[in-house]
Amino acid sequence: MKYPLLQKLAFWKPKKNAGLKSLSMAGNVNVVEKDEAGNIWYINVLSKGLRQVMEGKSEVLDMLNLVDKRRALIACTPFATVIERCGSMFSNGKFYVTDKDGNEYLDDEKGKYGKIRSLLKHPNPIQSGRQFNKQVEITLKTFGFCPIYTFRALRSEVPVSMWIIPPELFHIEIDSNIWKKSKLEDVVKKAWIMWGNENIHLENDEYFIVSDANADTSMSEQELSYNHVTDSLSKPINNWIAQMIARGTLIVDGGPKGVLCNNANGDIYGDNSLNPGEVDRLNENFKRKYGIVGKLFSILVTTANVKWVPITGNSEDLKLHQEDKECRNAICNALGINPNVLISDSTYDNQNGAKRDAYQDLVIPDSENYCEALTRAIAGNDEIVIRLDYSHISVLQEDKKNAASALSLVSNAIRNLYNDGIITLVESRREVANYIDIDPDDPEGDYKQEIQLTEKNM
Repeated sequence: MKYPLLQKLAFWKPKKNAGLKSLSMAGNVNVVEKDEAGNIWYINVLSKGLRQVMEGKSEVLDMLNLVDKRRALIACTPFATVIERCGSMFSNGKFYVTDKDGNEYLDDEKGKYGKIRSLLKHPNPIQSGRQFNKQVEITLKTFGFCPIYTFRALRSEVPVSMWIIPPELFHIEIDSNIWKKSKLEDVVKKAWIMWGNENIHLENDEYFIVSDANADTSMSEQELSYNHVTDSLSKPINNWIAQMIARGTLIVDGGPKGVLCNNANGDIYGDNSLNPGEVDRLNENFKRKYGIVGKLFSILVTTANVKWVPITGNSEDLKLHQEDKECRNAICNALGINPNVLISDSTYDNQNGAKRDAYQDLVIPDSENYCEALTRAIAGNDEIVIRLDYSHISVLQEDKKNAASALSLVSNAIRNLYNDGIITLVESRREVANYIDIDPDDPEGDYKQEIQLTEKNM
């Protein structure tokens, strides 16, 4: 047989009725089918789903399709878990609204600074700032881009609310000749949200896009699209779904039972296969007399020239559980996150190291990308800067402690070299600038005045 996992004749559960001596299998399984070879299949929903996946008859998830990416967040637990963790880590950032020199204006609550801070704290009626940021990262990591709708009372004002547009509902038609265009309004012909049967038209100042993917500039299509690393995850995600169906079949139904087949042994008494009429009669007897209620035998006894071949299988023998790890690792590797972030029984050092790397290599770069787009769309000038800060995260504090220890050792060594006359003051400052953010040739504040007085006295 082609699919041994599916060669079973009794995936069913009896109805609670003590008055019955036996039950009809046809009434207790989900599907009774006959294949091209004339074999009868008694199967339930789970085993039917597995059969369809294995035969390529079922609808698999295509990660090139935005709708299927949304479905993968529901259907594939490893994919949803990795994406959710990325979103949770991203949401730990704290917003700061400053001028270009890093100064905050906390007393400007009714001015532009205050309005921006208020918007970032409560971007819309149903989400807090952290919830909104988490959804932004989940959308970025799933689809590669995150369109955001901004609602403004006046075009020149700070938006009063922001909403994340589901990428599968967002469409942009662009001009095929983009090479000599420098403004968004020159490139975009139209943008709209496909909301049910309605297309909601968007003006250029009503939305902005945060992108974590490569824009497809091949222009084979008039609609803007993105190429993202999750496009390559169709196989691991579908493999995981298929093995979960198999594991469900084995756990819920006990696995394959066996095969009734011809008992021909090649002698003159039994070298012919069952004819169609015999198959039908055997099938009818099997459905009516087979049962598990009371003390009935669970194996059919028949005078037909058939034999029973038992089939055994379990998830341990089939190594189905290994697909959990393989799928999770494939998704983590694609997104650039260490799997130890998700492994609860990994060592403390490994888990902390993985988290630190995830913040430094994934979360913080994503936050900078997001804040740049956010600043352009909301602030609209070069005077106001929006940023997310993660310096308060515990695993990142260890780096600060190590950096402080390194600076202390280096500064002591440089001071000794300066005191011994081996290096000059300017040379010492240039060396210290490798460890802290200072301009060695242009000191600021009181120290600058002190240097200037020293130079005059000299």
